[in-house]
Amino acid sequence: MIYVTLGTMFLDFERLIRKMDAIAEKTGERVIVQLGLSKLVPSHCEHFGFKSHDEILEIQQQARLLVCHAGIGVTLDALRARRPFVLVPRLKRFNEHLNDHQIEIAHAVARRGWGRMVMDIEELEEACAKPLPFPEHYRPAREGLVQAVKRMVDRVAAEKPR
Repeated sequence: MIYVTLGTMFLDFERLIRKMDAIAEKTGERVIVQLGLSKLVPSHCEHFGFKSHDEILEIQQQARLLVCHAGIGVTLDALRARRPFVLVPRLKRFNEHLNDHQIEIAHAVARRGWGRMVMDIEELEEACAKPLPFPEHYRPAREGLVQAVKRMVDRVAAEKPR
């Protein structure tokens, strides 16, 4: 199953909806789309507007692949889900967002090898068919910070005279 999230933006994301609907029709794979406020409704995908965060996380855990807009919240959720994911940034030139900040987020993820960025919607079918595996080397920054603090506390504790 592929889970697609469009986020909460008030602007439509027709490029992604249309392409995922075509992929679902062609492949027969189950595709669930979180439409948010989008007006366009797919014909070949299951869909809903909004669900609770816990329900979304449960769907993500069941998915083979996550296809997401490139907002920071959904990107962090995708990393926490430890599932392969593809980021398709909402673009200003298609009136999908007010600016192009999602490109920067998607570039940062792709550069680190955490997920794949798709700028040309025609590349999405291949990205879905052959997603990058989730990187085993990924560790949330919080984990590294906690480990660094623990090492510092241990070092200070070892240096403290008893």
